[in-house]
Amino acid sequence: MRDAFAISICLAMLVLSVPAMAASYRIAAIVDGDTIIVEPAKGGDRATVRLYGIDAPELDQPHGTAARLFLMSKARFKRADVRPTMQDKDRYGRIVAIVEIPGVGILQEMLLKSGLAWVYPQYCTDCGAWDAMQEEAKKRGKGLWARGEAVEPWEWRRGK
Repeated sequence: MRDAFAISICLAMLVLSVPAMAASYRIAAIVDGDTIIVEPAKGGDRATVRLYGIDAPELDQPHGTAARLFLMSKARFKRADVRPTMQDKDRYGRIVAIVEIPGVGILQEMLLKSGLAWVYPQYCTDCGAWDAMQEEAKKRGKGLWARGEAVEPWEWRRGK
């Protein structure tokens, strides 16, 4: 009896100590440059996912459509690993997550390197590597950095 109890405690501790695993999904739709709709790989309800740590231009903002089309070309209908963050859900009920296409890369990083998103300082913690990717895209004049007159989406929304 004691041995079974000890084994149960050890198993429980092991399970609790393992970091949360990414859930596998299929990207069903691209809403905009930082929001996607996923469906579980094994069937089930769709969910809306907000890409953690970045903010892409709004669709009515310069480069907003380009960010959406970029995601469509890289991710639509592909399998994705979705890793929810500590924030879990945003105020609109969207899952906030880091999303990776196996063998391709992390969507947030692809958008930053292409100059199609900003690191979102209000919500991104410990994003030094992503800041460096943004600065490199800026230095190279990629995407929204091509003309040097880019307006952050959070400022764009405030002005509307």
